[in-house]
Amino acid sequence: MTLTRAVIASLVLAAVVLFGQKHGLWGVREAPAPPPPTPAALAFRRAQEEAAARAEAARAEAARLAAVTQPAETPEVLPPGEGREEVFGACTACHSTAIIRRSRFTRQQWDDLMDWMVEKQGMNPLDAEQRRRIVDYLAAAFPAASGSAGRRAPNPFLTD
Repeated sequence: MTLTRAVIASLVLAAVVLFGQKHGLWGVREAPAPPPPTPAALAFRRAQEEAAARAEAARAEAARLAAVTQPAETPEVLPPGEGREEVFGACTACHSTAIIRRSRFTRQQWDDLMDWMVEKQGMNPLDAEQRRRIVDYLAAAFPAASGSAGRRAPNPFLTD
C-alpha cells in the first residue's frame, strides 16, 4: 500500500507542478501578448509620423533656400569713394545694389533719376547736401558708358 501511495503522491505532485508552470506560478514566464492598438492610438501614431515628415520637409526646404539665399549686402559691394555709405543707406532701403551696379548714367541722368524716384516711387526727398554727395558718387562710380553721353540711357527702374 505504501507503493501505491507513493505513486499517487508523485502523480499529484507532478500535476501540481505542471499546473503551476502553465499558469505562471513559477518557472519561465512568457510575456503576455500586447493588446492590439486602439483606433485612437493608431490615429495618434499616424499624426506623429505625419508631423515628423512635415518637419523633415521643412528642414529640407530651409536647407534648399539657404543654399540659394544671397548673403546680406554691405557697402563694400560698391566701389570705394566719397558718398558710398550715403548711397548704400539711401538706396538699399528700397532695392539691392545690383540695379545701381549695372546702371551707367551721366551726372545729369543720375540727378534726374533722384527726382523720378521721389515723384514716382515715393522715395523720401534728400536734403541738398546729401543729394549732391549721392549724385556725385554715382556719377563718378557708375559713369555713362562711352559713346552714350549724347543719348539718354533708359531708366533701369521702369518696367512699363
